Amino acid sequence: MAEAPTHVIDIESEIRCPADKMYDLLKNHLTQLPVVFPDIYKSATVLAGDGKSLGSVRRWTYLIHHTSDELLEVIEKLTEVDDENMSLTLSAVGGDLLKMHKQFDVKVTITPKEDGSLVKWHIIFVKVNEDDPHPDPYLEIFDDIHKRFELHYHKDE
Repeated sequence: MAEAPTHVIDIESEIRCPADKMYDLLKNHLTQLPVVFPDIYKSATVLAGDGKSLGSVRRWTYLIHHTSDELLEVIEKLTEVDDENMSLTLSAVGGDLLKMHKQFDVKVTITPKEDGSLVKWHIIFVKVNEDDPHPDPYLEIFDDIHKRFELHYHKDE
């Protein structure tokens, strides 16, 4: 039997805020997303570690509004941290994502630019059933995170 293919989808956005600020938000303050984005993220709980360092495990509950109003859950583990290149990888280890995916990893990399930063999100996944849809709505959520963060960062200007 052939092994299921690995898929990669991605999105990138330029934002008008320093790369180190965006990286700090994603690395050190990710559990604050339910406060900043309560319409999407309903809760974030640290299950193991400090929630910020390699090996930390977090449980999220969230909604994807345009696909369903069903509350979803994912348990993810911080599997790669590269502070020098401002890159993080999160891997699903439990929850709803693993009902349709054998593997679901999210890698984000922030690159400094002269007038802000470039944020790249990659979703690396293996489907349980090749007929299942691609997880494109997650890219939209990730893109929304940096757009809202940019607005928040510049709100006092």
